Amino acid sequence: MKIIQSFWSQNLEDPLAENYGWLSEAHNWLSWILSANQLAKFYKVELYTDQKGYEILIDKLQLPYHKVHVVLDELNHYHKSLWAMPKIKTYSLQNEPFLHVDGDVFIWKEFSEELLSGDFIAQNLEITTEYYEEMWKDIYPNLSYVPNEMKNYINNSSNYAYNMGIIGGNNYEYFKKYAAVSSAFVDNNRPVWNFINGFNFNIFFEQVLFYNMVNETSEKVNCLFPDTPNDSSYIGFGDFDKVPNQKTYLHLLGTYKKSTRICSNLETYVIKEYPEYFERLRKLFPDYFSSYQMSFDKSKNQELKNDFKLKNGLRNNQSISSEYIIGRNFMSLEFPQEFDQLIADNKPFELFKLTEAEIKDFFNEQLNQEVRSVIVPELGHRISQLSIDEIDELILQELEYPTLYTDFVLTMENYLEEDIDEEGKVNFIELIQNRTRFFIVEKVLFLKVKIDETELITVR
Repeated sequence: MKIIQSFWSQNLEDPLAENYGWLSEAHNWLSWILSANQLAKFYKVELYTDQKGYEILIDKLQLPYHKVHVVLDELNHYHKSLWAMPKIKTYSLQNEPFLHVDGDVFIWKEFSEELLSGDFIAQNLEITTEYYEEMWKDIYPNLSYVPNEMKNYINNSSNYAYNMGIIGGNNYEYFKKYAAVSSAFVDNNRPVWNFINGFNFNIFFEQVLFYNMVNETSEKVNCLFPDTPNDSSYIGFGDFDKVPNQKTYLHLLGTYKKSTRICSNLETYVIKEYPEYFERLRKLFPDYFSSYQMSFDKSKNQELKNDFKLKNGLRNNQSISSEYIIGRNFMSLEFPQEFDQLIADNKPFELFKLTEAEIKDFFNEQLNQEVRSVIVPELGHRISQLSIDEIDELILQELEYPTLYTDFVLTMENYLEEDIDEEGKVNFIELIQNRTRFFIVEKVLFLKVKIDETELITVR
């Protein structure tokens, strides 16, 4: 099946100055770097774009597309908020089975043959709640045209949509029909483009319309995920600490794009895995990436990780240099999965709190009060602040110095009341494990594998 992506620069004079809904302008392009490269590990991917998109994604970033179609400049009469139009146009151009993958979707495993066998394919079915309903109430009275295919949604007899992080199928001819209806929905409302929330309008002429049209055909839609979440309740789609062992698909939809924590992990992952692409990007955003005082490549990245592990393994007093922080950030994406595997294999390892992580009261402006917190230094003299409760503080106190995980769990069990039943004990241990993993992810704890003495004996 043909794997495709699409990017339209929205007819902007300088696309590099637009954040496209992300935390920063740079994170939009970090997303494209990761999305294209992860797809290219499994497929020959084709890009549909405009001239300015070609100049950035191909000329400047040199993303690994198999083929590029510069065909989306004809969309430049559309309002820039109509971000789904390049996808709609791209669907209409397909003359063979295809799967379109958004630029904020990342995969660590190829899609199954079962999924790709479907006439229609989507990420998942979702329930449209009052979240979408409020958007529609704001938009609908201003519309001068609504296609008949939306009648069930208007009459409240349909409250579903498809998330189209991935979308496509073998019935490519039907997508031409869908694209025509969707385009007419947008084109016939051109007089009101400036009077409606165009950003929200995309949801209805793309996701909601597609559900209602396909539902009328009674054809099955193959979904990557069987769950049906609410439209505003996507959980776990930004868990970089769980790829590739526990998760092989991430989608930074909606508010994920504005999350400082998730965007930081995206940035770290790209630097760690695709340093040559990051170096090209930093030339376009030298001020934004000024905190990085070195150049990156695979060899340098391994050196940074090794130095971080060596310094903490010897328990030396740490000088919090940018090199140290970057090495720590790299390992914060690897340690959690190592933690999971060590527990699963019942192998010994130690944990201890990193010396630079401080526990203290931190003034929370929103709550207007002091909150017990862990303060973690970040690049550029910034900090991360994690609010903690009594159990969290006990965990970190017990891990002030290197401690075997098994011993740590036994120590924590001493805090249980004597009359706790077995189920309560199991739940408590699970809580301790989850909070410990959280602090590994959040760059508070260091993990050190214990080497069995027999492994150090040279075989003669």
